[in-house]
Amino acid sequence: MPDFKANCAATAIGSFPHKEPETACQLITKTLPEIPCWPQLPKRAFQEEMCVQYTEGMPFFRLLPQERRFYLDVCEDAQELESLYTKFQEKDFSSFSISPDFASGLYAMGKHLSEFPHLRALKGQTVGPVTLAGNLKDPQGVAAFHDPTVFDAVIKHLCLKARWQVNLLSQVARATPSKDVPVILFVDEPYLSCLGAAFATIEKDDVVKSLNELFGCIHASEALTGIHCCGNTDWAMVMSTKVDILSFDAFAFMDKVLAYWRDIGEFIQRGGILSWGIAPTTSDDLKDVTLETLMEMMEEGIGYLSKRGIEEQSLLLNSLITPSCGTGTLSVEESEKAMYLTLEVSCLLRERYRLRS
Repeated sequence: MPDFKANCAATAIGSFPHKEPETACQLITKTLPEIPCWPQLPKRAFQEEMCVQYTEGMPFFRLLPQERRFYLDVCEDAQELESLYTKFQEKDFSSFSISPDFASGLYAMGKHLSEFPHLRALKGQTVGPVTLAGNLKDPQGVAAFHDPTVFDAVIKHLCLKARWQVNLLSQVARATPSKDVPVILFVDEPYLSCLGAAFATIEKDDVVKSLNELFGCIHASEALTGIHCCGNTDWAMVMSTKVDILSFDAFAFMDKVLAYWRDIGEFIQRGGILSWGIAPTTSDDLKDVTLETLMEMMEEGIGYLSKRGIEEQSLLLNSLITPSCGTGTLSVEESEKAMYLTLEVSCLLRERYRLRS
């Protein structure tokens, strides 16, 4: 795996409210100087919605973009499924590309990487298998994760999509002056916050198994894995997976996450990285929040963990700073505020704790 120290660098979850990829890329250039991500633009097209963006070519998936909906159609023709499993067994991800119509920002960002003289990593993202299978339903409203065959197909499909994306980002990274920068791929799993609810009856073992299969494929491509959940969940379960980076909403749920301090200590000891989503991404919270408030929250969180035996310097070296979630639901102006706050917290932490960039 790549040797990577986070050093409280800033990055982002992925979504932005811009309708033009160039303007989103310009904001990323200004606010994520070391670990840029490519921008997802859900307001640009329905195809860029999180649960649609990675579905091209997926068996049983039916998309109606004009009606802004999708559904599951499990037909008797097994050809789609057979093709998927053949390509998975052969590790053939070449036909699992994400087209510009589904990810305009992915292609636009590649043109801007020469503008990052201090590039240390390149971040991508994909929807997670639990979230996609929870949102993908048949006409009777039954979710995909209730059908073992379909759920497995969702996992295999996302594995191949992830390997294609990592391969593309690795090629792009090698073409930059920094050359051998690692690729980080976040798996977005907001559905994990619903575990235990009556409508989300999926066993924890199945969650862990599905995530580990995806993480294993990403690791096989020599990339780092991350997982993002913007709500509260069973964080011990999440840290028991093979994930490298744990991304959480530190603005709203810091106390909930840090209550798992024993698991966090073990996670960091094995090389895991905490990604603190400290800049809020709701309009109400952004109105009055200040850099000083966010810094106080960060220092309280760092202090809480250090008092419980997690060595402060190790914690800081293994931390990233992000917005609490994607900024795609905000206005452009609000998104800019969240992104600049993220950068400012990152810079101030480095200054106060004397971390090298």
